[in-house]
Amino acid sequence: MKTKKILSLILAIAILSCVFVMPANAVEEEKHQHIEVVILNEDIPEEVKERIITFYTNGGEEIEGSSTYGLVCTLLGHKLETTELYSIYHNARSTDPRCLKKTYDYSFCTRCDYEESVLVGNFYISCC
Repeated sequence: MKTKKILSLILAIAILSCVFVMPANAVEEEKHQHIEVVILNEDIPEEVKERIITFYTNGGEEIEGSSTYGLVCTLLGHKLETTELYSIYHNARSTDPRCLKKTYDYSFCTRCDYEESVLVGNFYISCC
């Protein structure tokens, strides 16, 4: 009789813990609705700024039709310029802090369309 009570108590605790764990995981679900890109270097040409903004608002996917190497870069190598930027994914979570801020080191070649991005860090902020 005692073992039935202990087993039923353990079963009840297991069921309750499952019920409370599921909503905690559901809160972390990211649903990127609006992405804001901030470039910290003002000396970048406007063409490169547009390419950066397009790159990060498309989720980091390559832009169709862009070439990565020119003849000069093939012979001499890339002439890279690096800047720091961050993107803010507004309303990424349903609870506060709602927005996800990602910081990147972004390097681009001044001779061709080559670009590379390194994620430095990300964290949630309260902005919405």
